[in-house]
Amino acid sequence: MSSSSSFQTPFVVGIRAAGLLLCGLSAWLGGWAWLGFAVGALSLLRVPRRGLLVELAAVSAGLWLVAPGWPPLAAAALMLLVIPLAPESGALRLNGLDRYFYLQDGPGSRMNSHHFVDTATPLEREPLERAVAAVLNELPLARSFVREATLGVARFVARRPWVEPSRLLCWSDAPVEAEDSRLLDAPMDLRRLPPWRVIHAPRPEGGYRLCLTVHHCAVDGEGGLLMLDLLVRRYNELRAGRALSPRLPVHGGQRLRELLRPRGFAGMWRLVRRHFSMGDTDKGASAVLADDAAARPTHTRHHLLRIPADTWQRLKAVSTAEGVSRNDLLVGAVFRAASALRRERGQAELRFRTFVPTNLRSALGVPSGLGNYLGMLQVVARPEDLRSPSLEKTLSESIRKLREPDEAVSFMVNMGLLTLMPPGMFRAGLRSNDADPSAFNYSLLVSTIRQPEELALPEGVETERVLVRGSLTGRPCFGVVIIHSGGEVHGVLEYLSPTVRDETAREFAERWVAEVERMAVGPGVTAAVG
Repeated sequence: MSSSSSFQTPFVVGIRAAGLLLCGLSAWLGGWAWLGFAVGALSLLRVPRRGLLVELAAVSAGLWLVAPGWPPLAAAALMLLVIPLAPESGALRLNGLDRYFYLQDGPGSRMNSHHFVDTATPLEREPLERAVAAVLNELPLARSFVREATLGVARFVARRPWVEPSRLLCWSDAPVEAEDSRLLDAPMDLRRLPPWRVIHAPRPEGGYRLCLTVHHCAVDGEGGLLMLDLLVRRYNELRAGRALSPRLPVHGGQRLRELLRPRGFAGMWRLVRRHFSMGDTDKGASAVLADDAAARPTHTRHHLLRIPADTWQRLKAVSTAEGVSRNDLLVGAVFRAASALRRERGQAELRFRTFVPTNLRSALGVPSGLGNYLGMLQVVARPEDLRSPSLEKTLSESIRKLREPDEAVSFMVNMGLLTLMPPGMFRAGLRSNDADPSAFNYSLLVSTIRQPEELALPEGVETERVLVRGSLTGRPCFGVVIIHSGGEVHGVLEYLSPTVRDETAREFAERWVAEVERMAVGPGVTAAVG
């Protein structure tokens, strides 16, 4: 699945040549034509698109008013002739969070989310290839690409698929985490390939795994599951020879400023101030579980988590009795397990600062679909909270307040504002922060996802579990992602290697599962241990 040569090169070269032609023509004409020179020079810094080419042609024709003659009109005609070379059918909006995840992707931070379906036996290759082709043809996002320039980035939808489905489907003989997870962590060049790929591979513990990997600038957790649902439905239909059902995920595509415009400037300013003031609280070091925090992460790994169905049901009774949610109990168990592991190692007691992602579609009035509508709640647990038997209630109150629309949306607002700076400048700031060991950091990422009841599962095989893995940066280097569907709960503990050793991940996972089991005994048993 290596990158192919760019199918959009002729158009990009043509539009750059059009900008240079306008500069040359303006310099030759002199006088008021310097305005045309400014437009042409600025076009070299902007994202190549058909609309920009039309602007250049209009300015070239306008030069005829300064110096009547055939050169300006000939230049305009040449520019318009480049338009048919454009490979796109139109633009697909990037909101601020999309741009953030696109620009954050780098050698130490792969912004990909992985959606696993574990089966006892392999899927059939031919219908899976045809399913990939079907998704590529019918889903605009699946055949999108990105163009980047000095002053910005933009996403476009190709008129038609330009890569063979086989380029997006890897039928591997080795597990996805073999050879330092090179298969799973492989970068995505979104300028030359669509923002998704599919891997079918065996599992080390037996059985097989279907993995849909989607770049985080394309979709969030809900969107990724919708793409997985579409892929598996197409597989089932093509395998059985049925007609394809008219089921297409909706792409929101709304710009955040359009959703928040009714709040006015004062309301937007309050969101900005709230987010930055939140970042200034609880300054100082945050607890981390890294074995070697200075090690440069080279690849990701994960350890499977499982909560039996009876434990999940007992947690419901406990959560109701204590006036918290099961999600609060799971987050509390993460903090308690992490704190116990640090105490056993003789490490200093520090507060934990954790990211808890939340879906903002309902808060923003956005229908279910693709896109990024993700808020990041900053949940803090201090040493005194971790020793308290009411930790879960404290967390519940904090999370409930942070989920209020004005609080939750502020993360998206500020990420959008930050990414308005030139891409090179934004990337340089991120890389500088990554290289600074004293920089602002988080302890963990904890995410819980409800598996849709109607999620399609492969037919003809026994499905063991559905899993979701997110993206980790160097800080945090630990993430817990849990997915539940009303019965058994499955999840993964993901971590960065060699920053975290496999033994540490296994020990943390065992402590977390034991903590959840202890909580499920009943109210009053969730007091801190030791």
